[in-house]
Amino acid sequence: MYIEGERAVKGEGMYISDLPDLPGTLNMAIFRSPIAHGIIRKIDVKDVIDHGGIALTPEELSKVIINPFPVTVDKKVAYYPFARGKVRFVGEPIVLVLAKDYYKAIDLLDYVQVELEELKPVVSIEDALKGEPLVHEEIGTNVVMDKHFSFGDPNIFSKAEVVISHPFKFSRHSSMPLEPYGVLAYFRDELTVWSNIQGPMLQAYFITKALNIPVTKLKLKSPRDIGGSFGIKYEVYPYITLAAAASKLLNVPVRWNESKTEHFIASSAGAERKGEVEIAANRDGKILGIRYNFIEDVGAYVRPPEPGALFRVQGCLNGAYDIKNISGWYRVVVTNKSPTGLNRGYGAPSFFFALETAVDHLADELGIDPFELRLKNLITRFDNVIDGVEFYETPGGGLYPKQDYVKVVMSIKEEYEKWKNRGDAGVGLAVFVEPSVTNLAYVDLALDNRKNPHSASADYITLSFNPDGTLSVFINGTNEGLGHETTIVDIVCRELGLRPEEVNVTNQVDTDQPWNLASGSYSSRFAPVVVSALMRAIEDLKEKLTTLAKKYLESEDVVLKGGKFVDPKDPRKSVDIRRLVSAYHWNPSAFNVNFPLASTGYYYSPLLRPVEGNRINSALGYGINAHLAVVKMSEGQIKVIKYVVAHDIGKILEKDILEGIMTGSIVHGINMALYEELKYDERGNPIVTTLDSYESLTLGDLVGTEIEFIHFETPSPYIPSGAYGGGEGPIMGAPAAIANAVSRLVKKRISETPIRVI
Repeated sequence: MYIEGERAVKGEGMYISDLPDLPGTLNMAIFRSPIAHGIIRKIDVKDVIDHGGIALTPEELSKVIINPFPVTVDKKVAYYPFARGKVRFVGEPIVLVLAKDYYKAIDLLDYVQVELEELKPVVSIEDALKGEPLVHEEIGTNVVMDKHFSFGDPNIFSKAEVVISHPFKFSRHSSMPLEPYGVLAYFRDELTVWSNIQGPMLQAYFITKALNIPVTKLKLKSPRDIGGSFGIKYEVYPYITLAAAASKLLNVPVRWNESKTEHFIASSAGAERKGEVEIAANRDGKILGIRYNFIEDVGAYVRPPEPGALFRVQGCLNGAYDIKNISGWYRVVVTNKSPTGLNRGYGAPSFFFALETAVDHLADELGIDPFELRLKNLITRFDNVIDGVEFYETPGGGLYPKQDYVKVVMSIKEEYEKWKNRGDAGVGLAVFVEPSVTNLAYVDLALDNRKNPHSASADYITLSFNPDGTLSVFINGTNEGLGHETTIVDIVCRELGLRPEEVNVTNQVDTDQPWNLASGSYSSRFAPVVVSALMRAIEDLKEKLTTLAKKYLESEDVVLKGGKFVDPKDPRKSVDIRRLVSAYHWNPSAFNVNFPLASTGYYYSPLLRPVEGNRINSALGYGINAHLAVVKMSEGQIKVIKYVVAHDIGKILEKDILEGIMTGSIVHGINMALYEELKYDERGNPIVTTLDSYESLTLGDLVGTEIEFIHFETPSPYIPSGAYGGGEGPIMGAPAAIANAVSRLVKKRISETPIRVI
């Protein structure tokens, strides 16, 4: 049974807007900058007050929001959640307006008077590189990070027989969850916040740092259900900080609900990236080296964890290929657009788009079939042995576990051969490794001056038996419709022999419970990390229950079968878990032991370590993926008629749930490739402010699109759950596979998103 799904279809979900107001709650609306770049000359909120509202200006907010948020580049770009003296993007908060009624607060925005001296905006990467005007005058440049790195032979390109240069562009885009941001904050002696945040993670640190309070003074909570996230909900922390400041200044609870238009213009987005990929190769198709030249537009501020999108894949810069010589030149620029942040697949869709379209470009240059070129360069040897486990160590520091890459890729060959010579269709490929379980240390790669090492990636899960023998499970994460509750119940029932109705899972943020800087739902970390912690907690409970059962049955040995402990020498002696647990709760003195019937499981892998130079094992899991896309032209529009994913992501825990997530990820990738783009005009105004103007597939558009999954399972020997992440692979490969398919169809190289052929 799909527990979360049943709750949703019955209308029994509990989302942020379902949480009742606290007594005295005021609703907050935000007066935002109507221009992209300008100096604040005057703010007048008298009319707001005269019409029964409350207004908080930057001057007042600065009394509570003491510090800027931490930055992850050496250039000290001060980022506050509101404009201070200058506005830097359309939608930047300037004044907070509050009233008892939500709609009155919005109406009162009309009475805010802000005098702005408009400045010329920086609206493109090219504008930013010119250095005039400046988004942040105090740092003297629009280039906030300029970094070079090199692994292997720096002279490999001079030794190559063939060198190709492949320009590309990956547009700004958004995952756009169904439910926008929401916050309910009450700041008295301590700050209590309810928000549809993606996890406590680093957000708790950011919020307390800005407000200059210890983490012990923050109680951060989420509702039971989250209406989607895809990384976007990570960036709600600036608005939590604003609501908290308003609550502190007014001594009342404050509620804020974001509108869809606000979400488009000022929440978060995946960054635009452009540049080129150079590949050095021999004429027989052996790839010798790669050079990456990337420029990332992060908007007006370097909002943490940016510019992490550039470095999230540092451990897999070679893709699925045996390439030892890699170098890069990465630049990050600021522009007068809203700040960017996490987006589904974070950094990987744009990276693999650049690499895999470049590999196709090389195939064309060499006159080699794209499938055969990839096959020729696949990794086949895993000769780095750590604690008995075989890995391939990448130039960037990644540790790929041993898998049969050739077998996975060959599984799509028949389908490829079927389509490759069809004149009415184009077939494209993308072969790569899917990273999962982010090592948060990768953000340090943007820094030259690294003060403290990081490697956060662990998590907790708590299991406790109740007096009636039922089991409660708590995870400091979020339920975004990914089936985590269902998966945990299934595993617990299988391992302990309980019935589903005897297990209750709470999957929501609560910093009163055990958590750490990595806790949350992101980076496909549930199956590898949370389930591994679950397995450890279950084993601990089994040991405790076994001890109790021996005493209860007065037996030297017992075995657990179907929810009962049985004496193998005398099967008539048995006790089910619920009776045993109840007996211990009611009369612990009868057992002469001293331990709780509870366990907090914790899992962290020593393979995830801090940055060393420019190298890092940036993920715990890497699963081989081979994607195939088939496209046709219909009435001047590109249509994906078939998409195939072959992969090995270790042990598959819940096949039906996984395939549902992967299907959504494929559709998301199709949108990213063919339709979605957050555009701005020459004055820095966002052109896309409603769903009507944001091109996206409908369910009807998918009629006639066939999706096929080919699963291989090589259980991980170094992760207790045996599983790697699998939900983000489709979106990581789809833009590249589709672009390569369109290139074959129209017989010209496609290297930009969204794809345009007319």
